[in-house]
Amino acid sequence: MTFTIHNIINSIAGTLRSKWSDIPVYESTNQQGTDYPCFFVFLIPSNIRDQIDQIEMRNLSFDVVYVQERNSVNGEAELYEIADALDDILDMITYSDGSKEDPVPLHTHDREYSIEDQELHYQITIKQRVFRGPIDHVYMKTEETNVEVES
Repeated sequence: MTFTIHNIINSIAGTLRSKWSDIPVYESTNQQGTDYPCFFVFLIPSNIRDQIDQIEMRNLSFDVVYVQERNSVNGEAELYEIADALDDILDMITYSDGSKEDPVPLHTHDREYSIEDQELHYQITIKQRVFRGPIDHVYMKTEETNVEVES
């Protein structure tokens, strides 16, 4: 299974669509014809650390932004309602890379939300160990020497 940022964003979007099939999910704010309410999914600063045997520990953080019509009636109450629902459904996402392999569950960490300028920002981190590729082993070789020992 291939572990990529694009596939994670698609998996998060799929999780959101499973709860809110009528609310669009976008990857970019450059979308033309954005409908409200909607979700945006953004990668935020993350880190990748090398481990042994070409394995990486990827800590990838995402900001799931819920945007509603400006100055809507009961808008803040709706944002709290969406935040509670996101707590439930983003505890774990089902990751798929689009291949025929079965999807796998990915736990999320460090979940938190804030409301800024009438928008809900729900942040999650996915911590995943990833194999980077084939290992090129360098095996020890024997060395022949022509040394004579005098006695």
